[in-house]
Amino acid sequence: MSTIRDQEWIWPPVILGINLVLLGALLVLDLQYGVDYWDLVRDTNAIAGQPAYFGFYSNLGVLVWAIAASIALFGWRILVSLGVSGRRPLVLFLGGLFAGIACLDDLFMLHEHAHLIGIPERMVFAGYALLFLVFAATALQDGHKTQWTLLVASLAFLALSTIVDLLRPHTHGSVLVEEVLKLTGIVFLAAYLVTLSFQALTERRVSGIRAQASADSRAGFERSR
Repeated sequence: MSTIRDQEWIWPPVILGINLVLLGALLVLDLQYGVDYWDLVRDTNAIAGQPAYFGFYSNLGVLVWAIAASIALFGWRILVSLGVSGRRPLVLFLGGLFAGIACLDDLFMLHEHAHLIGIPERMVFAGYALLFLVFAATALQDGHKTQWTLLVASLAFLALSTIVDLLRPHTHGSVLVEEVLKLTGIVFLAAYLVTLSFQALTERRVSGIRAQASADSRAGFERSR
């Protein structure tokens, strides 16, 4: 067990610093702009006086986005730290970046309010689509080595969900159709990124074990001569 002297003391000030910045933002919004901090620190359903299950299905999507982004970016960071180059780390980075942005968009309704800063909603969707297509095109170049059907399914379901959202058909159940399509696409994407991360990391571990075994074998052979 490591002693207290062995701990990395860079993290406590970083964590405390981030929380101090957030606290400062709360105070500025409250004192300077009249946004009651009470409305920023409480749960949204509690503020609105609504049941806890409101937004349940949408919140599931946010959680899956977060899982996909975290695992993909964590896998990317490990591969980079191990000196792995090539397309695989880039795919994980692009996939994690897209999932992270989409998570924030779903959580804070970014594309619905982009017009407040002069950005049309369709332009936001176009940016998301471009990022996803770059990610998918990069990933499919190594498609034969991965579970590419998960990625294609995700692309199809998310595209259909976006089309329904943009067309906004005035039919009963259109919102339900959009949300079901979107969550299905999110889960397919998460499954792809999780399996890709696991595959990349296990392949790296196996190659490392083989390299070590080969080195040990050569060393044993040299000693026996």
